[in-house]
Amino acid sequence: MRSFKFSVGLLSAAAISAMMVQPAAAQSGADVQKEIIGNVIQNIVQTVRDEVSRRRVVPPAGTLRFSGESSDFDGRDLFAQRKISNPFGALGYAKAPALVAATPSWLYGANLVGSVDHASAGVNVNVETVVGAFDITKIGVFGATDALTFIGTGGHSWSNSAGMDGSMPSTSATVSYLNGGFSADASVLLSWSRSTFNLPFVVPTDGSSVGYTFNTQYRFDFPYSVWFEPTVGVTYSESYGGNFGNKTGDSTEIHGGARIGTEMNWMGYKVQPTVSAIGFRIVDSSGFAGMADLYGIRGSAKMNVIWTQNFSSYLEVHGTAMSQQVAFNPLIPSSAFQTIGAQAGLRYTW
Repeated sequence: MRSFKFSVGLLSAAAISAMMVQPAAAQSGADVQKEIIGNVIQNIVQTVRDEVSRRRVVPPAGTLRFSGESSDFDGRDLFAQRKISNPFGALGYAKAPALVAATPSWLYGANLVGSVDHASAGVNVNVETVVGAFDITKIGVFGATDALTFIGTGGHSWSNSAGMDGSMPSTSATVSYLNGGFSADASVLLSWSRSTFNLPFVVPTDGSSVGYTFNTQYRFDFPYSVWFEPTVGVTYSESYGGNFGNKTGDSTEIHGGARIGTEMNWMGYKVQPTVSAIGFRIVDSSGFAGMADLYGIRGSAKMNVIWTQNFSSYLEVHGTAMSQQVAFNPLIPSSAFQTIGAQAGLRYTW
């Protein structure tokens, strides 16, 4: 009888452990997937900003120029140089008046991005992601040099870890405004997740989430094509059971950091190396999987190559490191969460 009670207790403990650890693994996988999609969105937003700044599609309003400087045309009297009288002087011709701002221009972009990541959060999670995106930029909204961009994405992530497989489709919408060195963007991300477990008595779990992110930046340009862009922002996320059923938790993150980059010519192509570092902290969190005192840093190094006026590609390596404490049980020791990965993207504009 004593042996039977011990066996029952051992099985009960194992069942409770499986129920605790596996949902936590599923939550970690979904968090990694959302982190990856958010990074893809920001990469596209940054690429569009850099492209608009590089192209300078709409010049400042001013007098009409014919591909030459003012000294080449405005100050030259061809008749006087040839020591003959100007037969048209009496007609009183004058310079053309200043032009009004040009009609707004449009820029379209199609993007394909793939990402492979590995996360460690008590369990090891591998995630593969594919995202397609389309963006439209209107240049010249309130003036000749500002721009408004709309971005839509659709993607899918697959994750796997010991005893668990996950799948997460997602979609997002982003609007970004650029005016000189100032820029701001706002995004909403919808995602659905399904986790299946290769363990007995553990049923598949479905979930969904919505996240809202707002960022603002200012770009400082320096000599030798070097630029520096600090940024601050906030992300608010809500998680639900099933297809946006019962709310299971929410969190608020604040973040800030900077990008620095340059542009140079290499074998006839333009290359744009950039590095970034973002610090973040979860200032509010609730729900079963809520984490308190969560803070960390995200970093990346990216190389963008402009092959033609319309086609470019990039390769990025990135990582995240954070420390977290389980909110509902402060007696559980804090744990480290790390993610490393690589991302590659193709972009065509017209």
